Amino acid sequence: MERSGIARWLFIGLTVLLAVLFLPKLFGEKASERQPLQFEGKVVPATRKPEQLCDLWGPRFHAQLSTQGASLKHFYLVTAKYRQKGQSIDLATTPDVELRRQLRFHFRNERFHPADDWQVDFDEVDYDLIKADGKTCELVYRDAKVELRRTIRTTEHPYELEAEATITNLAEQKLKHALTVHTDAWRTNAEVESGMFRVSPFITHVECVSEANKATRMRPPDFEPDKFKGEAFSGALNAGDWYETKQHPAYAAVSNAYFSHALVPVAAPSDGKPTCQLQIEHWGSAKDPKAGAMYRARLAYPAVTLNPKESARYAVLTFVGPKEREALAAVGGGKRDLTELIDLGFFSVIAKVLVAFLLKVHSVLPNWGLAIIILTITARVLLFPLAVPSIKSMIKMRELKPELDAMNEKFKDDAQAKGLAQMELWRKHNVNPLKGCLPQMASMPVWFALYTTLQTAVELFNIPFLWFPDLSQPDRFFILPFIIGATNFAQQKLMPMQGDPMQQKMMLYFMPAMFTVFMLFLPAGLGVYMFTNGLLTIAQQQIVESYVRRQTLKSEAEKKSREIGVKIKEEASS
Repeated sequence: MERSGIARWLFIGLTVLLAVLFLPKLFGEKASERQPLQFEGKVVPATRKPEQLCDLWGPRFHAQLSTQGASLKHFYLVTAKYRQKGQSIDLATTPDVELRRQLRFHFRNERFHPADDWQVDFDEVDYDLIKADGKTCELVYRDAKVELRRTIRTTEHPYELEAEATITNLAEQKLKHALTVHTDAWRTNAEVESGMFRVSPFITHVECVSEANKATRMRPPDFEPDKFKGEAFSGALNAGDWYETKQHPAYAAVSNAYFSHALVPVAAPSDGKPTCQLQIEHWGSAKDPKAGAMYRARLAYPAVTLNPKESARYAVLTFVGPKEREALAAVGGGKRDLTELIDLGFFSVIAKVLVAFLLKVHSVLPNWGLAIIILTITARVLLFPLAVPSIKSMIKMRELKPELDAMNEKFKDDAQAKGLAQMELWRKHNVNPLKGCLPQMASMPVWFALYTTLQTAVELFNIPFLWFPDLSQPDRFFILPFIIGATNFAQQKLMPMQGDPMQQKMMLYFMPAMFTVFMLFLPAGLGVYMFTNGLLTIAQQQIVESYVRRQTLKSEAEKKSREIGVKIKEEASS
C-alpha cells in the first residue's frame, strides 16, 4: 500500500473518531419535546410580604439575596475581566421564579417523603431580614409550628458563600421535614446552540461528584423519556423525575465550559449524608429560540422528625463563579477541592499535566498568549523524537518516487502485481511506511489533551493578546485563520508528495482550506497554538531533512574515499 493510501485511511479513521467524539457538541445537542416546567408543589401563604434584598460583598463578587425564599437573586462578578458590554456578568441565570432560584432551601420533599405531618406548611415563605452588614445576611421566618433561621455569609475565598439553616419545632407534637438544597440554571435554546465547528460555551450540564472524586455528568439527551429506566430515576418514570446517584456526593453542580455553581454539604443532623439528584427540564417548544431548559442539581437529605422545641442545623458551602483552578482549589480553605468541575475529557491525565505547566509558565510570564506559545513549543520539542521517524520515512518515500511512478505505470492494470512490486521495493530499500505513521499516532493523545485544555480554560476568557480582544473568542478580523491556512499550505508544499496528481492536489489545497474554515469559528487561543505548531512542524522538518542530507553526503564521501583507497591499493600492488 502506498504512503498516500495509508495516510488517506488514517485521515478517514481520525475523521470518524472526531465525528463520534465532537459532532454532538459542534452542532448542538438534540432538542427534546418535553412537557412544561414542573414544580415540586406550590403551597404559598395567602398574602406575601414586599420583597427586600440583602447585599453581600465578597472576594470578586457581589451577591443579592431575596427575603422571598432567602435564596440568591443575583450573583455579579465584579472583576474587570468578567464585564461584558459595560456590565458585570450575573451568574444567577434563572427567571424570577422563586422555586427555581439558586441556593434555595426547601423543607418539603413531598415526592420522596409523602406525609401529612410537615413541619413547614408552605413551599414559598417570606423571611424577615434581621441582619445585613455586607458580609452576613441573617433571615428568620416564624409561625405557630416552626422557626426557620437562615444565615448566609461570605468567606475569605473567592466566589464562596457559607449558608446555614436551623429549623426549630415550635409545635406541641412531633413534626417532620426533608431538606433539599437547590441550584438551578436557565439557558435558552439559542444560547446553547453551537455554530459551524464552534462549541457554544453555554452548553450546560448537571453533575454529581462523589467523595471518591468520581464525576457523573448528564446532558439533555440523558433525560429523554426513553432514558427514564431503572432504579436511578426516582418515582414514576415521567418527565420531571430526578436522577439520583448511589454514592454520597462531595458536591453537586450545574456547569458550562467556563462557569459553575456547586453545592458542598458541610453539616446535617446526626451527620446525615445527602444524596445528589439531577434533573433537566425543557420549557417550551424545541423550535422556539426563547424556549430553553432548566438545569438543576440538588442535595437531598434524609427526612428528620423533630420533637417539640427540638432544632436541627444544616450547613453547605456554595461556589458560584468561573472555573478558575486556584479558586476551585481554595474552596473550604483548600479542604474541598472542586477542580474536578473542569471536564478535561478522555485524556484528562495528560491534560492535567499540560494545565499545570501552562499555569506555571503564566506565573513566571504573566501573558496568556505567550504562555500558550511556550506550552506548544515545549510539547513539540518533547514529541520531536516521535516525529523524526515519520519525516525520515517521507524523505525515503520521496527518493523512491520515480521508481514508484514507473511501477504504477507498468502495473496500472494489475493491482495485485503492483502491490507485490511495491512491497519488494520497500523491502529492498528497508522502508516501512507504517514506521513513520505509528509514532505520529502515539502523539495524538497529547494534541487532543492540549485542544481540550485550551477549549475549557476560563483563564483565557476576555483576555486580549496582539489584535485579539478575547482569546476565548474567534478572531473577529479573520486574520489568524488565513495565516494558519497559509502556514499549512507551506507545510504541504515542503512535504514529500505521494500518490496520483489528484491526491496531491487534494492534500496541497484541501487541507489548508479546511484548517482556514475551522479557525473562522474556533477560539483565538486555539489559533495561537495551531499557528505556533505549524511553524514548529516546518522547522522540525527542515532540521531533519538537513540532517539527513548531511548524513547522506557524509556517507557518500566515505564511500568514495573507500573506493579511492581500494583503487590506490590495487594500483600499488600492480
